[in-house]
Formats: sequence, C-alpha cells, structure tokens
Amino acid sequence: MSTVPTLSAEQARWQRFCRVGLHTPFTDAASAAAALMGVQAQILPAAGLALWNRTPNLTHAAFDDLLYTQRTLVKLWGQRGTLHVYATDDWPTLFAARSMERTWWERQAARSSVAATHAALLAQVAELLHARGSLGRSDLRASDLPLTEEHLSGWGGVFADLVRLGHACHGPRTGGEARIVARTHWLPDLDWSPPDPRQANAMLALRYFRGYGPGSLPDFRYWRGARLDQARPWMAPLLEGPTPALAAVSYPGLPSGQTAWLPHNDVEDALTPPPPPEAWPVRMLFRFDPYLLAHGDKDWVVPTAHYKAVWRPAGHIEGVVLAHGQAAATWRYTRKGRGLHIQVTPFYRLPAYVSRALPARAAAVAQFFDLPLADLEIQPVPSRQVGRPSSRKSSRATPPTPA
Repeated sequence: MSTVPTLSAEQARWQRFCRVGLHTPFTDAASAAAALMGVQAQILPAAGLALWNRTPNLTHAAFDDLLYTQRTLVKLWGQRGTLHVYATDDWPTLFAARSMERTWWERQAARSSVAATHAALLAQVAELLHARGSLGRSDLRASDLPLTEEHLSGWGGVFADLVRLGHACHGPRTGGEARIVARTHWLPDLDWSPPDPRQANAMLALRYFRGYGPGSLPDFRYWRGARLDQARPWMAPLLEGPTPALAAVSYPGLPSGQTAWLPHNDVEDALTPPPPPEAWPVRMLFRFDPYLLAHGDKDWVVPTAHYKAVWRPAGHIEGVVLAHGQAAATWRYTRKGRGLHIQVTPFYRLPAYVSRALPARAAAVAQFFDLPLADLEIQPVPSRQVGRPSSRKSSRATPPTPA
C-alpha cells in the first residue's frame, strides 16, 4: 500500500502561492485568467488588480483594452453565480459546465409554475439582443416586452439568464449604464464548440487542482459552487485509470477523513523546501482575490483571530497584504485629488522586510491606475494584538517611484 506524501503547512501554502502566479508572473493577463479559471469581478477594478498582481506591467487602461477592444478577456456570470473575468477562449467550456444549472431567476420561475412563460420571454429578449447587438436596461424598459423590475434587477435578472444561456456577455458601459452584448456580434470568430457538460466540469476540476492545489473535494465543491453529489462524479475521471491525473497528498490542518489532491507532476515540486519567509514576495491582493476564495478553510491564509477583519458583513472581502503567503494586514485605496491614497491596517507589528516592501508595492498599485501615490498610511497596531508599535500614531511612508 503506497504512502501518501505529507506536505508541511508551509509547503502547501508555497505551492498554492506559486501556482496562482504570485511568485512568478504569467506572460499576459489572458494566461493569468485562464490559469485561475476566472477572477471575481463584482468590482471590476478588483478583477484588474487580481490580474495585475500576476501580470507584468498591466494597467487599468490596458485591462479595459483587453476586455473591450482586443476582447481576449470576457466578463460573465460564472462559478458560484458571481461575476468573473475569464480568458475569452474559456467561454465555451464555462458555458457547457454551467448549462447543468439555472440562475436564481430561472429557479424562481420554475417554482412559481411559469417556467414556460419565462423561457418564452427570454427568447424574446434574446431575439431583441441579436437584432440590436447590445442592450441596456433602458432599452428593455422602452420595449413592449412584459418585463417587471425583478427581470431588470441590478443583480442580473434576464441579463444573467442570457449570459448563462450563451447569448451574451458584458460590454462596456454607455452613458453610465451597464450593457450586455450579443456573443455572435461581439466575438464572431470565437470557436463555439462547447464540450459535453460533464466533460466540461471534469476539465474545470483538473484546472482547479492544477491552479489551486493542494485541495480537497470539498474545496473544489466550494470553489465551483456545487453540491458534493454533483462535484464527486466530475472529479472521478481524474482518479481513474493506470495513471490518474491526480495524486493524493496530506498536510497539517486537513480535516479528518478528507484527502487532498495535486496533479501528479506537481507532487515532487510541492515537497521541495520553500524559501525563508523574507524571500516570499510581499503582495497586496485586492478584494475578492482568487487566492482568498479557492478553499473552504481560510485558516491557512488568514489567521482565525483576524477572519472577521477580512470577511466582512454582506459578503464583502477586504484586500490583504500577504507576508510569507499569509494575510498580515488589510488595505484599501481612495482617490485623493489627482493621486491615490492607500491605507494599510496591520494585524500585528509587521516584519521589517514587509514594511520596507510596502511603499514600492503601494506605488505600483497607484501606477496600475495611472496615478501617483499621494499617501501611504499605515495604521497603528491595536494594543490587544501581538507586538506593539513604536508609536501610537499612524505612519506615512514617502511614495517612491515604482520599480
């Protein structure tokens, strides 16, 4: 009987840190989005910053260009029913994977016995979309279609239904209004050959463990936004045959009875000792970063005592400063005149190598927005936390020129 390799907690964290592109960047934003199988995008600049953390020299203007001019990125509702930015070539696979589920609005229609009416209404809206090429809510309000305000909900409504059905993606805002665009108009050359739905979900499972492993079946279920009884058969093909795609591993903190998995080719690298803490790049991950969202258990990345500082009420997830691959502080930015103000709130007295790295990282965040760093404010450490600051006053670092 073979022995399951055991990783240390640090090795497991280093593997995840590297695989999501936080150590060695990806070649371009589309490659990063593909490796991560999407970055969450309820707040669009957050998706841009997630890709910036993993792509050399990306700016917000370039991110917009990739979405709306080059169109190598596409904004869709995806896993967990949330908005994501994906590599455009991944749309057919995502469509096939999600074709097995329904949006909240579709489920509500089915429960109220108006599913046929709802489907007919969607067909009418889709016809209007394809005739015009794009639609905003103002267009739908001005139409003769029997739409209610619930159909036009800011949370998605009929737009979310049309995206799930493969008719549409998000286009650029016009006059401050969100719009969807017809796939066949927006991306006429996209090869629309969706795989079988079960095959598509098996493909997502492999990409999940390749991009976020080590992880367990419950972790994959959590990331995908599915039930265990759905996720289990999607993962099964990866464990079958003489040379399964995945290998079992273990690490401290893995819940009793669960098995963690990595692609076979990654196990040897995962067992390599990580570098010392100060050699791990310091990163400023913004809100809803995929590094924070890929696993059900969060203790490995955010210390339990600080969980509520990151996971806020109403589903808000704060940006974090990573030191040694773990959250050491939260951070936010605001525009201040013609510059960017960044405020960092440490959980404890930051190591010297983190404090030294923050000014350059903050200036690089500002550069993403094509703004100078107006101010970097590091808040005092609460007295109840580990370590005491040398002064109870917040500190301000002199903004450097980005590297």
